[in-house]
Order: sequence, then C-alpha cells, then structure tokens
Amino acid sequence: MPQSRPVTRLTRRDLLGLAGMAAAGSGLACLGTVLGYLALDRLVSPQRPTVTPSPPPTRPAVLKQIDRPGILSRQDWGARTLNHEAPNEFGFYSAENPDGWRVYDEDLRIVYRTVVVHHSVLYEDDDLSTMRAIQEQHMDLRGWADIAYHFGVGQSGQVFEGRSLTVRGTHVEGFNTGSVGVVFLGDFSVNHPSSFQFEAGRRLIDWLALRLELTYLAGHSDFNPDTDCPGRYLRELLPILAQSAGLSLGTAGYFAGD
Repeated sequence: MPQSRPVTRLTRRDLLGLAGMAAAGSGLACLGTVLGYLALDRLVSPQRPTVTPSPPPTRPAVLKQIDRPGILSRQDWGARTLNHEAPNEFGFYSAENPDGWRVYDEDLRIVYRTVVVHHSVLYEDDDLSTMRAIQEQHMDLRGWADIAYHFGVGQSGQVFEGRSLTVRGTHVEGFNTGSVGVVFLGDFSVNHPSSFQFEAGRRLIDWLALRLELTYLAGHSDFNPDTDCPGRYLRELLPILAQSAGLSLGTAGYFAGD
C-alpha cells in the first residue's frame, strides 16, 4: 500500500507557478522524439503506418518527453473482478447490444481524442478506501461491469488504474466512446485539490495526451450540463491542465457517439 503524504492545498502562487511550468515545458521535444517514444508504448498498434502530417496537425507536435507516471495496478489496490452479467452493461458490445462491454479493436490513437476530468464527490478515510468504494458503487448500485473511470487520482498524489484503456468507460452519458475518464478523488465543489493531487493529475494527463495523441480536455459538465462535476475548484484548474498537455478546452474533439 502506498505511503500517505500530508495533504497541502494549492495557493494562488502555486497555480501561477504551475501555469508557468506548463507554458515553459510545452515546446521541448521535436516530432521525431514524440513518434519514437510512441512506438515504445504497448497501448498502441505496431501496425499503424508512420504518417508525416501535412499541413501541421491540429495538436502541437512539439511536446516534451514524458515518462509513464507511477500507477497503482488494479491488483495492488484490490479491484473487484469484472461482472459481465451487470444489468446496465450486460454482456459484450455488438450492433445488437450497443451498451455491452466494449473492447476497442482499433489503434487507441485513433479511438481517443478527449480526456474528461471528473471529481468523485465521495471520499472515504483515504485514497485506497475511496477507490474501492467508487467501484462498489458503480458495480452494485449503478449496474456497470466495472468502475466507470480509466484512472483515479488520489489526494496523496497516488494514481490508480481503473478500467483498461482498451475498454470503453461509462463516465459520460452519451459520450463514452473515445473519451478517457480521469477522476480526482474528493468533492471539489467545496474543497480544493491538494498540491500532490493536482501535480499527479497534471502529469498523468500530459502522458495520456502524448501517448494517445489527444486533442481536447473537458470537464464532465461540458458534456452533461445537468451535473456540476468536476466541481468549481477543480474546474478553475482545467485551463492549466489543458495548457500543460497541449490540449484545447471543450467538447469539439469528440467524434464518436455511444
């Protein structure tokens, strides 16, 4: 189990400093470095042909070199076994069963375009207990086959593996296909994320943006206006997260419906 660290809240000076770091780091690597690093990742298809974009791609190609952040595996945080008998995500995806468990068979760089940021609202005594409680809620109360999100970001700065990136999430009603779900653990309608948490989330999203060639970042409520997720205090930080990762804000990158 990861060691807990003291929780520090972000000040305005912290935010300005993070914004400066994000801006300074946005142009450090060339396109050749990015493509070479992408080739090493097991999440992408080795059969995808190399393409030299012309005109320049929508998303800036000059991105910094980013190592995979430390991510606690499902096994290590005690995730439950998938339930393919779940009433609201029953069986496997097909034309006849569009709500079933969908495993992407395409190159993930083609599948994904948008990372969607959430807050869990629910928070237990610690990050580990919270991840388990979220999965229990999603499987037992909402009838899904697994936790909805692909990653969780704890207040201690620990990142947790949720659903496999090779599988469609259930985190944005009507817009799950092709969107990566990242949940920050806590209620950010009333609290600010800790500095550990924000920095861990920023690094995770930077890495995802590079690995998956994402173009956009959005909050949950951008797609589903009936919710205030990810909460006002995390929403204030979305421009910094987008700038750091070289992403545009909003829903315009979404192209595939459920």
